[in-house]
Amino acid sequence: MKQIKLLGAMLVAVITIGSASAQSVEEVGLKMKEAGELLNNKKLVEAIPVLEEVIRMGNAAGADAADIVSEAQKYLPTCYQQKGADLYKAQKIDEAIEAFTRASDLADLQGDVMMTRKMGRTVSQLYMMQGIAAFNGKNYAKALESFGKGREQDPDNVQLAYFTAKSHAELKELDKAIELYKQVIERGTENSKFEKQAADAKADMDNYLLVATSEAAKAGDIEKVQAYVAAIPENANANLLLIQTANNLKKYDIVTAKGAEAYAAQTDDAQKSNVAYLIGVAFQNRGNNTKAAEWLRKVTAGQYVAQAKALLADVTA
Repeated sequence: MKQIKLLGAMLVAVITIGSASAQSVEEVGLKMKEAGELLNNKKLVEAIPVLEEVIRMGNAAGADAADIVSEAQKYLPTCYQQKGADLYKAQKIDEAIEAFTRASDLADLQGDVMMTRKMGRTVSQLYMMQGIAAFNGKNYAKALESFGKGREQDPDNVQLAYFTAKSHAELKELDKAIELYKQVIERGTENSKFEKQAADAKADMDNYLLVATSEAAKAGDIEKVQAYVAAIPENANANLLLIQTANNLKKYDIVTAKGAEAYAAQTDDAQKSNVAYLIGVAFQNRGNNTKAAEWLRKVTAGQYVAQAKALLADVTA
């Protein structure tokens, strides 16, 4: 009964003591009969105001009309669902969201978990549609707003998490993007159903971070370069940028510390050799000729073969 009273309170703007005493169970019943005829004729949207009037009148009539009020409340979520569907077909998305949200709220008040979840997912999908439209129009802030509302309705929606991450990345909010991308990748690891989203998230994260790494490298910001590479430790190009940037800045300690990882990340023989040469140079500059020679011997391709051969002769002389 508590939920019925709450629902009635939501639907009644003003109920005075005088109007309450004027209602009768018979009048409520007649109004419910009117609603029933609309429902039987599948005029669900037209039935909404009549059902709401039944609830208003029933609450005014008191406890004797409680069963009729309960019956009216039972039909309202489905009626609002139909209203939302009609509005969606008419491409009135904001109004459709409002109707579906109303259906969800009413179902929740009645303890209808399945209906509440169904409407929540529907609202989430509509917000996702709005977000995609905003994203494609390069209005990333608006996209984030819509995706955020969608995730409020359906927090476990992996696709929404992916689109939210992508929007943060476009706004260069990489910390937020990385966190969400990793969540999507993890879901793909846990459930093959999300393998595509996980693969897309991994590719996107690598691409956005590689661009950021390149920009940081050009600016000579070695700390940012290191941070970005740490987020995509297996990315060959990002690792190469780290070693090149550190070498250019004469940060030979970073080259020697991160060199082996960068070398292992490379998939091309020429790039492996390039990294090996830079590591050899770094060790030579740090006075460790033994390690320098070890790495210089790995230079068998790429642009530094001649330089590596000459330097190897020096460090082994």
